[in-house]
Amino acid sequence: MELILPFWAFALLPLPLLIASIFWGAPAIALVSELIGLISGKPFPARAARQMSRLALGGHVLFWLIAAICAVAVVSPTLWRSGFVVDNSLLVMTGAALPFFGSLALAGYDLGWKMARERKIIHFLLGCVANLTIKYGYWALALMGLLYFRNVGLDSPAFLPPWGSALWPLVMLWLPLSLYLAAGAGLCYLLLRRNADDWGRDYYRFAAPFLAKWHAILGVVVLVVLVWLYASLKGVFNLHLPQISYAGIAAVACLGLSVSLALLVGTSENPMRLKVSMVATAVLSLVHGSLLLVAILETFNRYLGWSVPTFMPELLRVIL
Repeated sequence: MELILPFWAFALLPLPLLIASIFWGAPAIALVSELIGLISGKPFPARAARQMSRLALGGHVLFWLIAAICAVAVVSPTLWRSGFVVDNSLLVMTGAALPFFGSLALAGYDLGWKMARERKIIHFLLGCVANLTIKYGYWALALMGLLYFRNVGLDSPAFLPPWGSALWPLVMLWLPLSLYLAAGAGLCYLLLRRNADDWGRDYYRFAAPFLAKWHAILGVVVLVVLVWLYASLKGVFNLHLPQISYAGIAAVACLGLSVSLALLVGTSENPMRLKVSMVATAVLSLVHGSLLLVAILETFNRYLGWSVPTFMPELLRVIL
């Protein structure tokens, strides 16, 4: 029986995207911000890094809490005795351990900011461990697993898809998208922590444009990857079907609006007066990610035999 999602279910789509983007993107923004502070010798980038690492840690706690709840509710004992898990137990355990130990390293990174005043290099290296060697190593493992389980021999020319394949832009899409979404979430976090941290007017005149520029630049990168994805798919699939094209066009429109608002904040002399623009930037970026996910899922449903329900069929019945 086909599962039909009600309209209100669309409101739930941004939530996993938000948590996932904070999980993956916020630690990287914190690390790069700390590096900028180390190179420039200025305190404001380090303070921005401290706020983003705290946001990242909160995202990690939520991620693992939800993962634990889902594991208890969904995973059955028979899964762990299945042929796939038994034959690939090392891959499964490594795939779970890498992000988990990355989260532990991130916790040490966030809790070690007092130590960072005297041991800046050690603190920065701990952030590198949390980001590069463990957490982002998970994506390398996932990509290798994806290629390995295609049932194509390692010595076959078809093992690695050609550069014109849509696999590559799909793989590349999440990194800039997660940074783009995390920067938008960082703008809202900046507002939420305004009274609690209160690091002075000069800091917030730096931090809001700083995160807004992250958001705008990564938004442009996302657009470039989307053009690459469209070019790789247009000769294979009909992307102009209403359930695909309407969601895709709306996603690009939200992307353009959020980048425009981020540029407005990033070039303002008094960015903290643009609180509505900062919140709207984050909201539009999440709507963009949700609509983009819907467009991709509808493409997979139509041409790859997937059966993941979205709200688009019901919405099209209403507006057409």
